[in-house]
Amino acid sequence: MVDNLRFIDEMMVVSCHTQPTIHSPFTNHQKSLRGAIESIVPTDVKTDLQPALAVAHSVAQTKPNPEIIVLSDFHQIPDTLLAQRDNPDAQLSDAKVRLLSVNLGEEENVGITQFRVRKSLVNAFDYQTLLTVLNASVEEKSFNVELYLNDALLDVRPYTLAPGESKSELFTNFTMEGGKLKAVLDVEDALSTDNVAYAALPKREQIAVLLVTPDNPFLENALAVDEKLDLTVVAPDQYDPGAVEYEVIIFDRYNPPTLGDGNYMLIYPPKAGAIWQIGESLETPIITEWERDHLILRHVHLDNVQITEAYQVQVPATANVLVRSFEDPLLIVEESQNRRIVFVATDTLKSDLPLRIAFPLIVANTIQWFQGKSDIEEYHLQTGEVLKKQIDEASAIESVTITGPTGGSWEIPVEKGELLFDETSVAGFYELKIGEGEEVWAVNLTDMAESQIHAAEGVEDLLEEEEVVLGGAALLHYPPWIYLVLIAVLLSAVEWFLYQRRRID
Repeated sequence: MVDNLRFIDEMMVVSCHTQPTIHSPFTNHQKSLRGAIESIVPTDVKTDLQPALAVAHSVAQTKPNPEIIVLSDFHQIPDTLLAQRDNPDAQLSDAKVRLLSVNLGEEENVGITQFRVRKSLVNAFDYQTLLTVLNASVEEKSFNVELYLNDALLDVRPYTLAPGESKSELFTNFTMEGGKLKAVLDVEDALSTDNVAYAALPKREQIAVLLVTPDNPFLENALAVDEKLDLTVVAPDQYDPGAVEYEVIIFDRYNPPTLGDGNYMLIYPPKAGAIWQIGESLETPIITEWERDHLILRHVHLDNVQITEAYQVQVPATANVLVRSFEDPLLIVEESQNRRIVFVATDTLKSDLPLRIAFPLIVANTIQWFQGKSDIEEYHLQTGEVLKKQIDEASAIESVTITGPTGGSWEIPVEKGELLFDETSVAGFYELKIGEGEEVWAVNLTDMAESQIHAAEGVEDLLEEEEVVLGGAALLHYPPWIYLVLIAVLLSAVEWFLYQRRRID
């Protein structure tokens, strides 16, 4: 296309993904134009032609007889081109828009369209990774999905997908150390970028838990099986009220002398010395309602729980009742700025609750509620998105070093406690050095529309053959003086021939 420019033609080079970039202003210098085109670096960012077309129409108005030539696979058609197809008079400018398709007919592609880390719905302290794979080909595809954690192969699963079919799957039971999680499709297709996806798996810190109990093997086992917890068990006479190293303290049938700031679970404490006023005993209470939407009771079913012993509790106005037996509260929570309390008004050892799956779930959910987080902090972006992170101004951190997936690094200043980084055009892991700490962010394409590389329906009506687009450039390809020189040479040759012929005659 550059080689076929006429001497009177000028060309501007514009590339686009989410935003257009002008690589060369209008010029007829072919070497500069080739250099501009060669300088365009492929990215993993999804494409939006609309802004680039708007820029092209805007600058085209400054030139006579302008043409806009768009090269794309046209898996999506901008609204302006659709309007042009339906109404030729609906163009944004006088520029003639010509479309040249690249990769048209190359429709074999399989891609990862989702790869996200979230809290497990079963284990409050585990993570789940949701993977979705789409077969955007016109034929059935069979391949393996490989899962790597810190570059070590973790799992391999075979997939067979029909044309247009997608499949989602959960991966669980990761190590507490966390790390860099990567999913790889072992398949050859037209687009390799969406064959790999990345996720940052957070490190799970242990939670120091103190259980004060005369003896409760069910409760102790429910806590001990969770590797997330650093459990210490003591008898009531061994409890130190001054202990501050525990994030959660559970009192089973025991009243502490005082309750300071912190997270406390009190299970059927004695009436004497209880933090709230205790009323009469309840014989064989029946659970009639519970707050299913509260984090502590998430995925918990309390139908037909057999309870032998409980008591009435005078609930303070600042507390909320989560489980009731008609009008009597059985599970109460109270939350203030620096303290959280969970109060259980039943003796768990005198019920069948410890024999149900609901018991360890309530215990795990309670500790998660104490942590104040129902979701993990997410460290993932789509390519092209801006990485935003709040930095504590008290830390006096002035800049953050970011290392990208290709090995390049950036020193990004922190302004007003906020880090902003927009060089996320390549999928992969981005490592942040923040003071003495480190974080890993995962950046992915994971876009269903981008994995659909075949041309959108109806685009064939807008496409032109390359020969048609370039054919008009054959005339006056060179400056006029070239043609004048050729004519002069031709006339000189004719004159010489005629002169020689007269001499011979």
